[in-house]
Amino acid sequence: MKVTRTRVAGWVEVVLLVLGAIGLLIFGYCLFGFSVGLPQVDPRRHGIGTRGAGLDGFWLVALLITTATILFVGGLPTGRAWSSRGSLRAAIAQGIGGFVIACWTLAVAEFNAGSYFTGTDDACTYPNCWPVDAQKWAFVVPGVLIGVVMIVMALLVTRIPWYVRAFTPVVVWVVAVHVHYWIWTAYLLPIFEGPPR
Repeated sequence: MKVTRTRVAGWVEVVLLVLGAIGLLIFGYCLFGFSVGLPQVDPRRHGIGTRGAGLDGFWLVALLITTATILFVGGLPTGRAWSSRGSLRAAIAQGIGGFVIACWTLAVAEFNAGSYFTGTDDACTYPNCWPVDAQKWAFVVPGVLIGVVMIVMALLVTRIPWYVRAFTPVVVWVVAVHVHYWIWTAYLLPIFEGPPR
């Protein structure tokens, strides 16, 4: 039985898609890494301090895993990389991957918001437990953005070159995570640390 280059490329793509799917399963864990890196205000002890590890090694590992996962679910080109389109199975994986990433982001944000309240004696400093909801919705921006970008790229599988479809989500993700951290620490954190407006 003769193994053709096309068949080998097909199997390599399947392996990458499986690795991407496994990466999506641990994507939620990686998102915990990003949430741990962001300084967050505890609504029970408002004004006493924040929790957050900053941009440490765990944050970097989370960024590398999520970036590889996003790239893997993009699949491989069907021909020459600079002119070919992607395969249908890669487009399906990328679209489902975008949906999963957006859902994981929302789930992690909801978990983080609830993690402050573990006992019956937990009381908030301000009404409505400010800034729990504000922090939750500010946290989801990069994950939901990349989920939408991946779904759009998957829908454009026959209209744009493979490299645009595969690398646009990666670039958007890396830029969004870094800009998000900068905006969070420079602008949002002072708002969260103050009283509700």
